Amino acid sequence: MGWFWSSSNGDASDNASTTSPVRPSPPPLPQTYQKSEPKHASGTDEEVAKFLSMIQEAHNPPLKQQPPSKPEPVEPAPAAPEKSILGTVKSWMPANPLYAPAPEPVGAKPAKPRSPQSLAISETQLPSTMSCQDAFDYAWHCHTPGSQLNSVYRVGSLRPCSELWDDFWFCMRTKSWAPEARAEAIKDHFRKKEEQKYGGGNPSSEDVWESRDSLVEPGTAFKTPFDPPITDDREFERQEEARRQWLRDLDEERKRNEGK
Repeated sequence: MGWFWSSSNGDASDNASTTSPVRPSPPPLPQTYQKSEPKHASGTDEEVAKFLSMIQEAHNPPLKQQPPSKPEPVEPAPAAPEKSILGTVKSWMPANPLYAPAPEPVGAKPAKPRSPQSLAISETQLPSTMSCQDAFDYAWHCHTPGSQLNSVYRVGSLRPCSELWDDFWFCMRTKSWAPEARAEAIKDHFRKKEEQKYGGGNPSSEDVWESRDSLVEPGTAFKTPFDPPITDDREFERQEEARRQWLRDLDEERKRNEGK
């Protein structure tokens, strides 16, 4: 009976294999497909982090590492001051002389005090009235191409217009003030402008000639005698010929002295 059981076991196993086939398990998804989207997002974050780290390293160089034989406590670096957006943009700009900062002066000029007479004259010339319409026209005209081309032709650079706009807004702020207070404010405004332009050793016309400290005495001006005018043409030609002959004689004498 052994053959019966053996055959029955074999048939049973064959029937089981034919009746219930084993389904293969689905292959696992590739890892690149499963993590493609988060990896793409993380790649962008990594690029941004790398860019920020490069900027941080450029502004804050890393501290020198101490040798391992002598470990010392490293003090935390002070927090770097926050950079403005303009400073960051300038650091990215190319090395162009137009974007280069203005050179610092080697030595500041000593303050040149103005004489009391000069201050008194300037004080009497300060305006006490101001037209807001004129101030606006001056500021607006400053931005026109003709005004800027004139400035480039005269001084070699564009003219800043912020000072003119400051005058206009100052006029608008003081427009509703009392007449006395407004006149004093206008004088103070132009006094500060003149001090900023001419005071503290800034260049002025007094670098070429000194201002007069006293008034001209009456009857002392234009007292230098002048030769009477020549009305006769023949007399003028005679004097002109004499002058030319004198110049020729002077030149010949100079040549004779050089030949000796």
